[in-house]
Amino acid sequence: MKRNVKATISFFRLLIEHSQKEYEPSPEHILKRMLLPLCRNFSEIAKEGTKNDAWDAIQGFSQECKRLLG
Repeated sequence: MKRNVKATISFFRLLIEHSQKEYEPSPEHILKRMLLPLCRNFSEIAKEGTKNDAWDAIQGFSQECKRLLG
């Protein structure tokens, strides 16, 4: 499951990176390449993951947000 947690954090990081690009990626690109995989991973973590997996995912999101905020 750790691999899934890391992938989930990576999709979140991609969303942040794409939000800062000078051009706007197409909605289809964002949906297909970032949001749908992120949602699938969320579902898998909720269904088959442990409390530690959920905690690790939240911690990873928090770290990405800290980088974004400075």
